[in-house]
Amino acid sequence: MINSVNNSHRINLNTRPVQDILEHRGPGFAERIRDAVNDVNSKQNTADDSIEQVIQGKMGIHEGMIAIEKAEVSLKLLAQVRNKVMNAYNEIMRMQV
Repeated sequence: MINSVNNSHRINLNTRPVQDILEHRGPGFAERIRDAVNDVNSKQNTADDSIEQVIQGKMGIHEGMIAIEKAEVSLKLLAQVRNKVMNAYNEIMRMQV
């Protein structure tokens, strides 16, 4: 049993070239925030359109309220994410180097 442990191969964590890693990484933080803001904006526009459709009688009030609530929840979530990011930034700025 001890021989099998001693004969095990070592794993090198840096086996991929840096360029390969950079090409296959996911979207960056700025891209994710931009997508989130665009999504919230889209939901706000949908809610505005649904209000007009409810007033014109083209949509039921329940569907309109659902669209409004989706927009409200997404805006509140984005605001909370912003608050957390700002708190983290302020904490980093207070660190002594």
